[in-house]
Amino acid sequence: MAELGKIEKPDASTFISKRKLYVVPTLPFEEMASQYNIDIAKVERFWGEVREKINYFISTYGKISTVYMEGIFDTEKANLEYFEKYGKDSNHYKLIKNLVDNGAAIKEIDKKEQLEEGKILFDEYSMTFIPAIEALHRSFYGKDIDFEGWRNHLIKKIQEKQEEMSKGVTLVINEMPANSNGILIFTDGRPIDFPEGIDVFQIRPPAFDEIERSLRDKVK
Repeated sequence: MAELGKIEKPDASTFISKRKLYVVPTLPFEEMASQYNIDIAKVERFWGEVREKINYFISTYGKISTVYMEGIFDTEKANLEYFEKYGKDSNHYKLIKNLVDNGAAIKEIDKKEQLEEGKILFDEYSMTFIPAIEALHRSFYGKDIDFEGWRNHLIKKIQEKQEEMSKGVTLVINEMPANSNGILIFTDGRPIDFPEGIDVFQIRPPAFDEIERSLRDKVK
């Protein structure tokens, strides 16, 4: 599988005639900023730094043809209005607007039903650590049920669903046309295998780590 490349001053001659994918790991920063009282200026700085890196790559290798995103399930409706929730003056909105205005298409990477199934499995697994839930199971199925076996079964199903979704993302990205460039915006930590024949560059500006530290401090 393709390896993540470095983003510091790449030699353009090394990457001519190859597909390039700029990977932007994120978290739901805007929502978390409100929930955990994180300074929105840090979120703005993150997306501003992402914009700078993307603009650098565009000036070096050419325009972006496709923006691959989580949470988009109807590409026909994935217009700029969808991103106005971040505010038209936000760097997040400006990033997407500039890409779309210059011909980039927005494309989903997941099937809605897969995400819903994955959420059900994860929620069910999380609930197995609540003593009252275990007691409820034992009151119906009997005190001798293999509750730990049920938990392990859920872990296995979650891993299978993650692998299924990862393969799906790989197939979607591999449809990127030859000699074109794309952006992948997805949740940090999500396992994704990148197709062969694509140069992959991770864009993770310093502001990401600042926000992540702030979140850890808030949830302690």
